[in-house]
Amino acid sequence: MFNRKTNSNPGERVVFQTRPRFLASLKSTILKLIILLVILYFFRSIMALAFTLQEYVVQMVQIPLIQATFYILVLIIALLILSMFLDLVSWRRKEYQLTNQRVIVKSGLIRRKKSYIHYSKIQDIDVYQGVVDRIFSAGDIEIYGGHEHTNILLENVPNPREVEDIIDRVMVGEEVGFKPQRSKTPKKSIIEDYDQKFKR
Repeated sequence: MFNRKTNSNPGERVVFQTRPRFLASLKSTILKLIILLVILYFFRSIMALAFTLQEYVVQMVQIPLIQATFYILVLIIALLILSMFLDLVSWRRKEYQLTNQRVIVKSGLIRRKKSYIHYSKIQDIDVYQGVVDRIFSAGDIEIYGGHEHTNILLENVPNPREVEDIIDRVMVGEEVGFKPQRSKTPKKSIIEDYDQKFKR
């Protein structure tokens, strides 16, 4: 994760890289899954109700209620499964990178999008955490640039306070995530080491 180079700018290195928190970013997918399970659980009951109603409706109007109900339920199930699949792929394709020069957001399923803001352009940072976000230890970070339409939103970031701290530290020039170079002390020869121990 650390010390990785990006191809974009010379000397640019990735300080921190993450994706949105899985459960926090897929709240709507979890809701869709619950609806899907409810429909599957009550599928027979709904079809039995449609069969019962069909007998009363057929006397007034010739509508194939049972077939229509079956097709509608199958269509809803298929749409829910497709929507959940697209949510998962979309989550997988979203990525946040903090480099030593800028904050980058990569996203997009079919059409890839890359947004970034240089640290020198950052004017303000807001961190939002709802009740559910605090449970999942996630939150949104909105970074404001100096001009209009230069905001970047990092949604459902894991541990948003820590990410905000990394951004703040890089902005003031700290080398975050890099191992400091230790000055190498020249090795002493065995004779010098011996002299130092016993020369007193």
